[in-house]
Parts: sequence; structure tokens; C-alpha cells
Amino acid sequence: MDETGTTQRIAEWIATVPRPRIARAAPLAIEGIRDAIGVILAGAAEPVPRKVLAAVTRWGSGPARVIGHGQGLPAPWAALVNGAAAHVLDYDDTFAPLNGHATAVLVPAILALGEERASTGPDLLDALVVGLEVMACVGRGVNPKHYALGWHATSTIGAIGAAGACARLLKLSASEARDSLSLGVSMAAGTRMQLGAEAKSMHAGFAAKAGILAATLAEAGAGGAVEALDGRWRFAELYAGRPAPEGAMLPPSENEALAIESIGISYKAYPTCAATHLSLDALLALRDREGIDPSRITAIETDLPLVLSRNLMHPRPTTGMEARFSMEYCLAAAAAQGRLTLADFEGDAIHRDTIRALMPRITMRGVPEREDAPSPPTRVAVRLDDGTVLTETRTDRLGSRGNPMSEADHDAKFRDCAGRVMDAAGVARALAAINGLATGGDAASLVDALIP
Repeated sequence: MDETGTTQRIAEWIATVPRPRIARAAPLAIEGIRDAIGVILAGAAEPVPRKVLAAVTRWGSGPARVIGHGQGLPAPWAALVNGAAAHVLDYDDTFAPLNGHATAVLVPAILALGEERASTGPDLLDALVVGLEVMACVGRGVNPKHYALGWHATSTIGAIGAAGACARLLKLSASEARDSLSLGVSMAAGTRMQLGAEAKSMHAGFAAKAGILAATLAEAGAGGAVEALDGRWRFAELYAGRPAPEGAMLPPSENEALAIESIGISYKAYPTCAATHLSLDALLALRDREGIDPSRITAIETDLPLVLSRNLMHPRPTTGMEARFSMEYCLAAAAAQGRLTLADFEGDAIHRDTIRALMPRITMRGVPEREDAPSPPTRVAVRLDDGTVLTETRTDRLGSRGNPMSEADHDAKFRDCAGRVMDAAGVARALAAINGLATGGDAASLVDALIP
């Protein structure tokens, strides 16, 4: 057995990294929790999480509550429901090393387990930052190959990251944290074939549930392979088809910045698959700058990285969920209206004649990438009825570290999401509870503020 391998070193970091070092990232963690809670509230009444809730209710009640509903469940089941709500609208953030959605997994996991164990606000922030770092370690070791092979990293790497976050929340020892990570590897599953299907929305919940199970099993003494992440038959080789690059999975040294500080979380300005966002940014910038009349558009072309274009599998969507994974629908709606909102994916919105008429004029092309080179930029070209061609190129999407959303944007997004299930006073209470996590409060008082 390798007692000094990658898994062991990550586990030691989880168990021993000083709280003050993590606490310096508290404002960034609060920002991540705010965004995640907003999209959970917005998604709480959607059909998928309601179906999940109906399924798990038969297995009994518990101390962890379902956000937006208030029903108490055992922590793994509450995390499953809340994770599905976080992911169902595809409005949840992305995290570059993961190549997936981080807080949609981590926040449901730590909130459910935290409510069960009476965790404090600072405990929650600490666990979130640690979970993100674990996701970054594993992601560096297997991406971009892991994602390109068709794995949905939100549910694969997400399960391991949640296992690390929950191990930190439970204050497990290094050996227990190692077992938690190893058990998380055994529950890492989910492919991108589910994009646009209801199962994809559940992936964040599956990973959150897995993290709680892994950590609580490890706490009870259940063990796993000592070195589960790198080496023969381990995560990197099996899930990326190659060993991890040397040192890629190691946690940060004492003087290195944390991933949440150096890379940051990318937030979504539109409730759609992130693969559409650079194209949407470019198109909306052109529309605003040039004053484009949508009736004059004869063609829209967009070039984007091939690995991203493959996520957009629904050129003629029949449901709102499929429309979130349709470049044709998203660009047509944005071109017609100058915006893209939650309402554009509800009811019969996707069947509007003005938008359907534009969709056949849209062409998406995937540009092949090299694993050792930066992703190519995304380009949009709009052709008008007089032959004019207008182009725009983007590399940093709105909401990313390189092109951040403003505080006003974040606030408006939260209020719009939470306002779907709460009145203005309730939204204000929720924001106050979230913003106060660094100085006090606990998981239960936070969830109190999230029940309409």
C-alpha cells in the first residue's frame, strides 16, 4: 500500500489545512453559496426535483430539510433533492478545473449534512472551499480528457469533491478522509449522454448524496483502497484513459493560492448550458452595438470548441430542458428579444413562431482542440439582408474571472430566482442569512430562511 500517494496527500490536506487559511476566502465562498441557493430556490418547484422528492419521501423523515419546501429528510436524500433543484434549470455555476458544476453539488451536500450535525456558518464556508480544492486537484489530473470522453464531471469528480467537503465538515482524521475520498471514487458515475434529459438534472444530487454517504461511512470506520485516485485501475487511468500528469493532483502548498482564489467560480448570466454562453455574449453584444433588427437577419453562424458543441445535442428542441442544450434555440431567442431568461424555457415559450422562424438560419460549427493548447475562441457572424456580415469574437464569458458579473448582476439574479417562491421580505431574509455566514449562524438557521 502507498501511504504517501496522491489520495493520502489530499486527505492529509483536508484534515490539516488551517482554518484561518481557508477563512480568507470566505467572501468568495459566500458568493458561491448565494448563487447556488438562488438557483435551488428557482428550481425547487420544477418537475424533476418534485419527482425525486416524491420518490425518497417513502424512506422516512429526518433533520435535513428540502429547500423551498421544508420537508425534513435524512441528509443524503435532502442533498439528492436539493442537488436536482440546483441543476435542473442549468443556471448553476461552473468551475474550470472540474469542467462541471461545483456548488450545485457541494452546497446541497454541506447544507444537508450541516443541518443534521448542527454545523456553524463558518463550518459551511470552510467545507465549501475545501471541496472546491479537492475538485480542482482531481480535475487537473483527468481533464480535459475525462470530459472529452463523455463523462459528466459534475457527477463523477463531483462525488469525490463532495466526499472531501463532507469529510472536512465532519472533522475527519486524515485516514478517515482518505477513506471518504476512496468511497467517493466508488460512487463516481454519470455521462454526458444525459444532457437534455431529466437524469442530467439529478447528477448534481447523486454526487451530493454520494459525498455524504462516503464521509459518514468513513466516519463509521468503513474503508476503501488507500490509493484510489492515481495509478493502475484507479480513477485517472480508468476515467481519462491515462495516468494523471505528475504532480497534477497534489493539493496546494502553504504558499500557493487556493483554487477559489486563483481560478475562481464562473457564474451564469443565462439559464442555459454553458457551451452556449460565449456565443450568446457575442451575439447580444453585436445586437446592442449595431442595433440589429432581427427581421433583417438571414444567417447566424457560430464557431466554438468541438468538445463544447457536442453538448448541444438538440437542434430542434421539443421541451424546455432540451432547449437549454440547443444553440439554435438559444441564439434565436436572444436575437429576437435581446435577452434570454428563465421564462424563455417555460410552457410553450420554445414554440413561439418568431423564434422558430430564426432557428433554421443558425449554423453551429465545432472547432477541434488540442489537449496541450488553449481552447479556440468563440466567434459569431450575423449576416443581414443587404449582405452585411457582422462578427464578434469572445474568449471569456460573462460571469467568469476574466469577465465578471457585477455585484448588481449577482443581486438581480438571486432576487429573480428566489422571487419565484418567496415574497420580497423572504428574499431579504435569505440574503441576510447567507451574508452573515462568516460571522455566525448555523446550517439550521440558514435553511430556516430558505423556507417560504
